Amino acid sequence: MSLVLNAMQRRVLGVLIEKSMSQPEYYPMTVNAVVNGANQRSSRNPVMNLDEADVTRTLRELQYMELASQAEPQPGARALRFRHEVERKLGWDTRTRAVMAELLLRGPQTAGELRGRASRLTPLDSVEFVQQLLNELATRDPPLVREMPRAPGQAASRYMHTLYLSDEPPPVVGPVVLSEESAAAAPAVAGAAHVDDLARRVQELESSVDELKVTVDELRDQLGTLRMQLGA
Repeated sequence: MSLVLNAMQRRVLGVLIEKSMSQPEYYPMTVNAVVNGANQRSSRNPVMNLDEADVTRTLRELQYMELASQAEPQPGARALRFRHEVERKLGWDTRTRAVMAELLLRGPQTAGELRGRASRLTPLDSVEFVQQLLNELATRDPPLVREMPRAPGQAASRYMHTLYLSDEPPPVVGPVVLSEESAAAAPAVAGAAHVDDLARRVQELESSVDELKVTVDELRDQLGTLRMQLGA
């Protein structure tokens, strides 16, 4: 039977998978950390604005589906922590988790985009390797991803995960990447490459700030726990 998740379930599950790989020292995650991860302005498509009630309810739903669980509380800890269970429940290995996390959090992407973005979570040898992985995920029963039709002039196929609800509208994709022929025929725009580079650098900075926010929240929680243990 195919697994289907609503938008909040996909976002929360994607955050749990992502942070377990990118920030294992702060994993499992508190509800507040999941809220911050879900609402990041960078590395997310679409941008969402979930509150603690949304995330708490969604975590309960994922627990019911056995896709998440509550971690054993640490002595003196004030906040509950949660982890994903996709490796145990679904058999997703490390590379599958990395690719699926990116698809859950950013939407449809090419093999090249996935290689560049998911490599921050686990080493991915090449675009060809990611393409082979996508082909394997697409032929599973049921499939986890599927290839999307190419838009006119698009240089490479995009892939989407298959966890969307049946009545959801098609996912929104980013700008079309033109093939060499189409790019040569298109009017040249002065400074376009420079603008793209600046946009990429801004996105990287925003992502770093979002990661720092999660880290600060985790440190604040750990400090509160330490104070309780010391009787402060």
